[in-house]
Amino acid sequence: MNRRFASLLAAGLLLGAVGCAVTPDPRQSLLEGTTSQAVYKLPPESLLTTARELLVEQGYELLPTADPLYLHTTWKIKGNVDIGASWSRILVQAHRLDNGRTMVRAYRMAYTTNGRAASHPGSFAGQREAKEDKGSGGGASGQAGTYVLGEPLSPTKPTLLRATDIEWAILSRVEPKFAAHLKARADAYLAERQQPPSGEEKP
Repeated sequence: MNRRFASLLAAGLLLGAVGCAVTPDPRQSLLEGTTSQAVYKLPPESLLTTARELLVEQGYELLPTADPLYLHTTWKIKGNVDIGASWSRILVQAHRLDNGRTMVRAYRMAYTTNGRAASHPGSFAGQREAKEDKGSGGGASGQAGTYVLGEPLSPTKPTLLRATDIEWAILSRVEPKFAAHLKARADAYLAERQQPPSGEEKP
């Protein structure tokens, strides 16, 4: 995998250089950019086992799937649904290549809610009470019953983006030595960018 990443690192450094101005953590953005075309010699089953472990560690709950090369989770909620919350779920697909190697792609579906819709009576709210009152000669209208909380409200549709942080976490877990090498290269690159051009004096 090292030969493959020789050019991959250069591409990742270029991507990081473009994103440094607006990314809160340019180093992490740079590292995650290097995983965009990662190819592994490991079998897909091994990589997905690592992905499962990472997702569980991050608080995601896995859903059953009939595809052995695919993982997906339930919605993970951060915040108070009654006031405002962030929702996210992770999708991971392993691709078995013709040369026997494996590529992994992770995606994050996410959206934000800002409270709930108004509560409403349940489908059978008050029916039992109404029958009992009618049988006893009462005149209750059957309005007393359970109410169902309204659905969370979202001003936007869910977005689906590459989860490069998950892909980097997988790489770091299965190739720790190579991940350390990439970190060293990224640190050296960022340090070089901070140096003033030759002929200019430091402020």
